[in-house]
Amino acid sequence: MMNVLITRRKTTFEKSLFKAFEREGYKVFSTGSNEPDDKIDIYIDVSDERDINDTFMIRDGLDEKVINKVYKANVIKPMKMFEKFLPLLDAGEGKRVCFLTSAGASINETRDVNGYAYNLSKAALHNFIQMASNRLTPSGYTWRIFDPMPFDVDAAASVEAAFNYFTRRRGTENDDPLRNDENRLVFRDALGREHTW
Repeated sequence: MMNVLITRRKTTFEKSLFKAFEREGYKVFSTGSNEPDDKIDIYIDVSDERDINDTFMIRDGLDEKVINKVYKANVIKPMKMFEKFLPLLDAGEGKRVCFLTSAGASINETRDVNGYAYNLSKAALHNFIQMASNRLTPSGYTWRIFDPMPFDVDAAASVEAAFNYFTRRRGTENDDPLRNDENRLVFRDALGREHTW
């Protein structure tokens, strides 16, 4: 049986994702009182915090307090959590790592004129994921970066998209290991579209 760790079970999306994995026969854990003690096959970090005061624009000046709060929630906490559970991922067979993010925080794609704290935090998280991928992919780790599109896609549809993306392999072209798409760090949204970092 495959063990799945979802780092939190608070929002509707997180609770529904938990149920989707249970429905399909996975053994699902969350942090706190229900943590695995032997192995993790699929690790899902659902940290995705925003702050209602994150409304300043570049001409307003930056609100350091809000930036630090959101940065700690979206970068420092996920990094510490991943470090804590990495030995259990090493012990697992799946070695699949999943993180939530937002296409709105993509440096190449963002059109936002405010929300700097959130976007800065996700840009930093993207750098951490890239560095972790560089280090761990040669050891058999695979990565799924996902935008649940909470403001645009129905939560149930987003959960099913996440479940499918988190559990399925990406293709190997003509059985050529040099053309293995699993070695590429891919960022997709709930509609299956790939985004740039």
